Amino acid sequence: MLLHDAEARHYDASRGGEPRARAAADAVERLLPQGPCVVLDTACGTGIVTERLLRPGRTVAGAYRSP
Repeated sequence: MLLHDAEARHYDASRGGEPRARAAADAVERLLPQGPCVVLDTACGTGIVTERLLRPGRTVAGAYRSP
């Protein structure tokens, strides 16, 4: 299922919004090494979780099929 542009505006709110994004980012954070690293979030959707992984010294990129 593609996250089409028209659906993207409402996608996050319909799936738990900010609280769910924070919980997901916290879970991923526990798996990442301390210090500088590179994170590639594939199938990142709107990027609501991806942006929460940004830290000084960490490179974060998201990839998704829909613009």
